[in-house]
Amino acid sequence: MVPRITSWEDLLWVSEEVNEDTGDFQYTMFATVEDDMIFYGQLNKPKADILFQDATDSLARIPDDEIFPRWPQSLALTKAPEELPPDVFVKRPRLALYDVFLEHKVVHLLPKGLVEEAEAMEVLGSQPHPNIVGYHGCHVRRGYITGLVLDRHLHDLNSYLKSGHVIQGKELFIESLESAIHHLHSLGWAHNDLNPTNVLVAEDQRPILIDFGSARRLGEKLSTSRGTKGWIDCEMKDYTTSETRHDTSALAKLRAWLDNPTFEG
Repeated sequence: MVPRITSWEDLLWVSEEVNEDTGDFQYTMFATVEDDMIFYGQLNKPKADILFQDATDSLARIPDDEIFPRWPQSLALTKAPEELPPDVFVKRPRLALYDVFLEHKVVHLLPKGLVEEAEAMEVLGSQPHPNIVGYHGCHVRRGYITGLVLDRHLHDLNSYLKSGHVIQGKELFIESLESAIHHLHSLGWAHNDLNPTNVLVAEDQRPILIDFGSARRLGEKLSTSRGTKGWIDCEMKDYTTSETRHDTSALAKLRAWLDNPTFEG
C-alpha cells in the first residue's frame, strides 16, 4: 500500500529536472517515506500541473536492498535508540541522484554513500563540537540502515536569510564556523562541500555545520559527492581529493557572501 500524497509537504523531496544543455523541462521526480520505506515517483509534467492523485498513483517502493546499507557493517557504527528522541532529523540516502544512478546502473553508490557519511559522523560524534551537528547513530529497521539520526534545526543559512532574517553578529558567526572547520581538520578530515545550504542556524543564531556526505580523510579521493558549483576552488573535474584548502576557500567565499547574500531561483 503506497502512501497517499495530499500536499507537497508530505514529500521527502521533490525536484523538476531540466536538460543541462538546453534548459528544457524534462520531468518532475519526488519521493516520500512511510514506516522507513522509500517510495519514488516520476511524471513528465511540471510540478504546478501535477494532481496529488497522479503523484500518488506514480509512487513505487524502492526495495530496501537497493537503497539502504545492511546492518551491521564491518565498520563499527552506533545504533540509534529504537524510540527516537525529540527534535531529531533522520537523514536518508541522497535521493536527488536516484534517477541518474538508476540510468547508469550505479544505484549501489547510494547505500555506499550513507555508510561513508556515517563513518564521518562516528568520528565527529566521539569528539563533538558545538558548531557541528549532533549525531545520535544509525536508524536501523528491517536489518538495514534507513538513515542517520541528527539534531534538527529548522533553517539553513540560505533559506534563513532569504526569508528576511538577519545574522546579528556576522563576525562571531563566521569565527564559530571557522572553529568547526578547524576542529574537523584537526581530526584529519575535510568537509569538501561548505556552502550556505550546509550551514544550519540554531535558535541562538549559532552556525551548525551539516552534510558530511563529501567529508573524507585528508588526501583521500572524493566519490560522487564532491563540492557545489560556485563554492569550489577549482574546476569540478579537478576537485578530486579531500583537502583543507577546499574548506578554507569556501569559508572565505561564505564570509563575502554573508555581507551581500544572493539567492538562486
